[in-house]
Amino acid sequence: MKKLLIVFLLLMPFASQAEQVDCNDRANEIRMSDRLDEAIDVLSACLSEELSRVARTYLLLGLTYYDSGEQRNAIANYSKAIEFAPGYVTAYANRGLSYSMKGDYEEALADFDKAIELDPAYMQAYYFRAFAHQRGGNYRRAIEDFSTALTMTDETNEMASIYYSRGRANKELKRFADAYSDYGQAISLKPNEADYYYSRALLHHERKDNDEAIADYSRTIELNDQHARAFYNRGLLYRKAGTDFLAIRDFEAATDIEPSFARAHANRGYTYMIPVIPLLFILALG
Repeated sequence: MKKLLIVFLLLMPFASQAEQVDCNDRANEIRMSDRLDEAIDVLSACLSEELSRVARTYLLLGLTYYDSGEQRNAIANYSKAIEFAPGYVTAYANRGLSYSMKGDYEEALADFDKAIELDPAYMQAYYFRAFAHQRGGNYRRAIEDFSTALTMTDETNEMASIYYSRGRANKELKRFADAYSDYGQAISLKPNEADYYYSRALLHHERKDNDEAIADYSRTIELNDQHARAFYNRGLLYRKAGTDFLAIRDFEAATDIEPSFARAHANRGYTYMIPVIPLLFILALG
């Protein structure tokens, strides 16, 4: 599965170095004037700000390692962020996502549960937990969490991604009407996303709605002319429809994009042979 692209970052406020110095100097002045309780409060605030700054640095390191695909290092840095800021909801959520990418679903779900416990209105934790359920094959639980996440956002890109992901889970459960509906919602919100059309095309293809599948493969190709699988699958449908010249064109496009695409090479060769096979049969009969 393509790496999940949505990674949400909570920007924790922190003081600059100059502000920290002023904070400590101010606390020291208060201490020297014998206002000890007030000095303790000011120093505690200074320390909290400093720990938040360090935690955020570890979070950013974690996100950077996540982006580079180094999930072990990402997890280690998210864990350090949590060590410095035990209530850091985003660190739990993103650590859970890295665990999901490694296939450690038990650890992932524990982190998402903790994030939701800390902030029950944190939409991204439900979205990421749904992702973990989906990767682990628990599609019903994934759909529940995707549905909850939808109630917590009105941002177009987020909603489109959630509908699309829920559509894929519905497809796995063979809830085809729901999958069509979800893909349609995703496309209406983000009409220039090639993957949305391709996934709906696969569903049409599986359901033998060939004209609709060809239309969605074609739209996929319009948006991404390097989508070898869309060319290949459309070629299969063109060959089935008897338009061999269009099928050959698509198989050739697929192999141009992916020269090692063995099935595209094989199907192009087979399609070239289709007109010859009856003649060979006649000649064999003598």
